[in-house]
Amino acid sequence: MKLMQPIHFYKRYVTFIDKVFISLTVFSLIFGGIIFFLNAADFHYKMGALFDTSITSFSATQLICSISMSLFFLFYGMYIRNISPRSATFIWGMGAFYWVVLANMLVTNAVQATPFPPIDAWLVKIDRDMGFSTAALMAWTHNHPDLHHFFRTIYFSLGIELILVPILLTVFCARKSLSVFYIAEMSTMIIGSTIYFFFPTMAPSGIIHSPYFSHMQDDTSIRFYQLHHFLTPTSYDGGLIAFPSFHVIWAILLTYACRAKKIFLYPMAIYNFILIITTVFLGWHYLTDVIAGIILAAAGIIFAEWVYSR
Repeated sequence: MKLMQPIHFYKRYVTFIDKVFISLTVFSLIFGGIIFFLNAADFHYKMGALFDTSITSFSATQLICSISMSLFFLFYGMYIRNISPRSATFIWGMGAFYWVVLANMLVTNAVQATPFPPIDAWLVKIDRDMGFSTAALMAWTHNHPDLHHFFRTIYFSLGIELILVPILLTVFCARKSLSVFYIAEMSTMIIGSTIYFFFPTMAPSGIIHSPYFSHMQDDTSIRFYQLHHFLTPTSYDGGLIAFPSFHVIWAILLTYACRAKKIFLYPMAIYNFILIITTVFLGWHYLTDVIAGIILAAAGIIFAEWVYSR
């Protein structure tokens, strides 16, 4: 059976965008694995699982079964692409979703082990040079309790978007939107995580004095301090990467993924614009983080569109 012949299958059924997606996935797994190895062999930081993403909670059987099924979905979706395009998009999308999540989990947890000093002081200086004050903006937000509550709700809704939008694109077989989103997400994740590894941040709560930081924001900077002083972190709540802002990157990519349907695009654009500004109004990000996130998201979209057009 030709499906069982890897070389023939690769030449006939694997498109350029498939090759790029596979390459990004493999690179992510290798990148994350190398950092984990360096931490075990040299850095010796006491890392734990962020965002409840502990792969070790799965048994070996569960991991083998899930990996096998996702590979089957991914490659079978390629195989039937010319026979049944809509079914192929759905099946391929389910397999790709698994690998995007796995790659993000691995890399996000790995880059905690950055051995480099934080650059927060530089970011604060850049913000000040632009006339921007995180502390002043946070104080204004907290003086408007209803608006503060609204912003918090919007800010923490991104996780729902990250799951719901790709699944809906898969269910509705939006092949181009799905492919461009996954390529853009994977490429920006790799670049953004690499930036964090070499130029890490504690987040605004680690350098700006304000009574308005939440316990999750304080936990983010405290965890960075504890980890890099070889202490066991007392909490894994909060975020990780401030620069560039992944909230901004993902908000833009998710909005762009809905561009084919104006009925979804405009509400998403308004909603995610508000989400982007909450990152600074709530003090989760520097203004510089937001600008960097916009630039990286735009670069990821341009790259993904180029890949899809090949």
